[in-house]
Amino acid sequence: MDDTDSMNGEVYVLMLRDFVVLKDLEDTVRDYAPAAVVLTASECDQALALIEGLDRISIAFVEAGAEAVATARIDALVAARGGRIVLLGDDAEDEWEAGNQTSVLPILLRPFSSQTVERLLADLLGRPA
Repeated sequence: MDDTDSMNGEVYVLMLRDFVVLKDLEDTVRDYAPAAVVLTASECDQALALIEGLDRISIAFVEAGAEAVATARIDALVAARGGRIVLLGDDAEDEWEAGNQTSVLPILLRPFSSQTVERLLADLLGRPA
C-alpha cells in the first residue's frame, strides 16, 4: 500500500493469528466490498501500526477480548478514525459466554460463514442485507 492517506472508500483492518481464518475473512470482506482496502496483521502490534497510519477506517476485526482491546487502546484509535471494532476469537467468546463483556462491541461467534460476516458488515455500515 503506497499511500493510505489518499485512499477513497472503505478501509478494513483484520487482526487474526490463524492464517487460514485470516485469509478466509479477508476473502469475505473483499467479496463484500471489492473496492475496499483490506489490511491484515497477525499480531496486535502490527495492527496498531496499521491503524495509526490511517486517516480513517471502516471496520477492524480484532482477535481479542474487549478488555485487551481497551488496554491496547485499539478501540480509541479505531473510533478516532470513524471506525467500528468487531471482536472474535477465544477471549471474545469467553467474555461473551461469561456475560462480563466490558463493552458493547460486536462479537463474531464461531462457527461463522461468509453470509454471517456479510450480514454483520451490512448492519454495522447501515446497509440493506
